[in-house]
Amino acid sequence: MTVHASPTVLQPHGPDGLCSYADALALMQSLVQRPASQPDFLISVQHPPTITLGTRGGQEFIHDQPGLPQPALWRTARGGSITMHAPGQLVVYPVIQLSKMTGAIGRGPLGDLPAYARLLEAAVLETCATFGIHTSVRPGFAGVWCGDRHKIASLGVAVQRGWTLHGLALNVGPDLGLLATVTPCGLADVQWTSLAHQCQQLGLPEPQLADVERELLENLRKRLHRSQPGQPPIP
Repeated sequence: MTVHASPTVLQPHGPDGLCSYADALALMQSLVQRPASQPDFLISVQHPPTITLGTRGGQEFIHDQPGLPQPALWRTARGGSITMHAPGQLVVYPVIQLSKMTGAIGRGPLGDLPAYARLLEAAVLETCATFGIHTSVRPGFAGVWCGDRHKIASLGVAVQRGWTLHGLALNVGPDLGLLATVTPCGLADVQWTSLAHQCQQLGLPEPQLADVERELLENLRKRLHRSQPGQPPIP
């Protein structure tokens, strides 16, 4: 049986268990400068309150929240609109050579970015199901949802020198009031939700972030493998 290498997990954090967005971005940028033959990584972090803007902008969707921490604001090169990061939200940044992956995401000379986005969503769907929460995707809208109006995970990716950057954010147990500092992805009538909130509504045990992290990383690693040299690409 042929074994393909899976990404290595990195979990940078400070004494408070959080990793600043600046530090995570610097780590991503350093990893994408490596040759394509170098290993793939999954960077798993929690951020302090941070708003990021994708290529579609969205600063007009920021709302004042008196009494809450003032989040940092970053403009990024990832796809999508605005999102909010906060403690209790699990953020994973895969840094992989997209065109070297097995399966649909590796097809073509540059890899298939839409197929890669669907793979990330599938890993989140499976993770949520493990903790008893049914989630879904919405055609035309990136991310993972509980129904049509509650968003539980955001998605925004980019590619540089063949390496993927940015990634996904799954709400495990963040302060939903703090997340409400922004309109989710700039979509009217959409609210944030979390695994903890959904479990409370169903009378299920509230999941621990470490357990969710372990499950999500495993679901990503089993989907992300490099092709062996000489293996024909998917047409």
